[in-house]
Amino acid sequence: MLTASELDFLKSQNLSADDVCDGRNQSATRWKAGVRAAGLTLVLGTACSRGGHRLRTRSGHCAQCDTRNLAYQGRHHSSGYVYIAGSLSAKLLKIGTAIDIEQRKSNLRHQAYGGIHNWDMLFYAKVENGGKVEGEALRLLQRFKITRTYEKDGSLQEASELLQTSFPNAIKALAETIGDSKRENLWKSARWADYDWSAA
Repeated sequence: MLTASELDFLKSQNLSADDVCDGRNQSATRWKAGVRAAGLTLVLGTACSRGGHRLRTRSGHCAQCDTRNLAYQGRHHSSGYVYIAGSLSAKLLKIGTAIDIEQRKSNLRHQAYGGIHNWDMLFYAKVENGGKVEGEALRLLQRFKITRTYEKDGSLQEASELLQTSFPNAIKALAETIGDSKRENLWKSARWADYDWSAA
């Protein structure tokens, strides 16, 4: 099933054939559901266009072309903080995950994520599967998502986690995905009402 080079790649990532789900001859929807249900890390699928590799992450990205895809997936299923940040001037919110909240706030401002310098942290909670919680909340808020281009380290980037909605909408979606039993170190800014644009 797996080639020698694929097995070598798995070994280099401290993985084995037991971490791979066979998704060949299945639709993307079916194998994505299968690999998650089985709790596996990678799927054996169709060859990627860039390098002809068959090992893909749960989200369908080539694991061999860029191992950062695997690192991102690891963060997706690890514990951390899920947060809501907001900009009063842009009237935008951002839902994301971080290990260090203060550092993340500093980075958002310093890097001017989305071309915005005045990010404020409005809410955070420590959760399991931080990336999963983030993704599900963003899915619930899909109709409010916008994309802005900004410059980072001399090149143009796309900020795709921006939300054109009010804080109560965002916190409602996060509360739904977090639930009551899998959160700790919860904090909410006393200034959250400033970001309730629906009440203006």
